[in-house]
Amino acid sequence: MEVLLAPDPVSFAARLVVALLFAGVFVFLYRESRNLYFQYWIIGWLLLAAALLCRLGWMSTGRALFLAPAGLSHLAFAVSLVFSGAAVHTRPETRLTSLGLLVPAAGSVVYIAGVALGFRGAQVLLSILLACAFGSNFVLSRRLWTAAAGSGRKLFCVSLGAGAALSVHDALVFSASLLAPAAAARYLVYYDLYYLVLETLLAFSAMLMWMEAQNEQLRRANEELALSRQQLAQSAQLDPLTGLLNRAALNQACEADAGQHPSGIVAVLDLDNFKDINDSLGHLTGDEVLASIGGLIRGSIRRTDQAWRWGGDEFVILFQDQTRESADERLAGLAERLQRFQVRGRGALPIRVSWGTAEIGSSSLRQALEEADNHMYMKKKEKSSKPKLFGE
Repeated sequence: MEVLLAPDPVSFAARLVVALLFAGVFVFLYRESRNLYFQYWIIGWLLLAAALLCRLGWMSTGRALFLAPAGLSHLAFAVSLVFSGAAVHTRPETRLTSLGLLVPAAGSVVYIAGVALGFRGAQVLLSILLACAFGSNFVLSRRLWTAAAGSGRKLFCVSLGAGAALSVHDALVFSASLLAPAAAARYLVYYDLYYLVLETLLAFSAMLMWMEAQNEQLRRANEELALSRQQLAQSAQLDPLTGLLNRAALNQACEADAGQHPSGIVAVLDLDNFKDINDSLGHLTGDEVLASIGGLIRGSIRRTDQAWRWGGDEFVILFQDQTRESADERLAGLAERLQRFQVRGRGALPIRVSWGTAEIGSSSLRQALEEADNHMYMKKKEKSSKPKLFGE
């Protein structure tokens, strides 16, 4: 047995206990979440514990047959990190899978030859392969290090880089111990302590990275839920026939206007003798007329304006930051378009409309709405003759 490489018993025991403890923690997390990410970590910590037990068997018996399974188990632990990192990313790179398949195969061939070199020679080969595994995973993870990357992913990437650097350092130290055993004695005694710190950092960053991934999923779910609620609230305020805001939305706008009055013009529109359309052409045609008028109103106002179906054949439009003259001009254009109205399958159906406007100054929206409504009814009374039936 090589007394030079006898480890510090406290560090070795702590490393073994921590490996089993981390395996138990990740078993619990996997049972709670059924996440493949945790499954890889369970496998990894169990492989590390197996490697330490095989190494303990070699130190206890001095038999070289423990070296190969110890080295392969330790190498497989590093490979499990590759797959756990890939499981977190939504689109893992194919080279991760290739690395996970090629490293064990290469390691098994190297360790069959490395058993004859003894523990120190085998550790040189193991350190080189661990450096390759950690380093490759570090390079692939580093590409995902963006400004939006969380602290868990960055810490995990740093831990992988530290693992690669530590493995390279170990390869040099074990190589030096082959030539001058006494030169590396102090470092090799505390070999397990260094890896205990590294493995604890890896486990902590892995759990932090997974929690950040869960928080990101929760944030996206909350955004989708908020959007759904917003769409539901908007649909509850829409009139299904015309696509305009409904009466409830108009009442809500009047209540919200209690403290701050919008500037502009309120217009109330009413279709002349709409009842005659329903009586002579049917309610389906009447609904088609209302739906088309809703579309015409939506196409005639700006994004800053608002339009409501007040009820029946009455509509309300709020022209933001407009004068009464410009509002009447736009309403006249809408009335002219309604004179050329066409009904599918029935041809031309001129529609006449009456409207009234009121300016929102010091008055509230509700007061201006009442004034515009009275103005509209005064215009109806001023008409010289009763409107004819549509289509006559």
